[in-house]
Amino acid sequence: MPALLIKNFPPELHEVLRQRAAANHRSMNKEALAILERSLVHEPLVPPLQPLEPTVTNEKLRGHDVVRMIRHTRDGN
Repeated sequence: MPALLIKNFPPELHEVLRQRAAANHRSMNKEALAILERSLVHEPLVPPLQPLEPTVTNEKLRGHDVVRMIRHTRDGN
């Protein structure tokens, strides 16, 4: 079975992991695996933000136009 060695593990983070493992009645190894699994398998990946294309216009933008542009950029609609 593959193994993972984490070097330079900060003592403060080690203590938080120890406390979470104890609270969840797990070993530190099983707690670390549960955290990694939850993070890597169960949480959806969020695509990186794309830079906005510069918009040059002589028109005055109204508030609802700005909201529409933001929603279009955010949602891709």
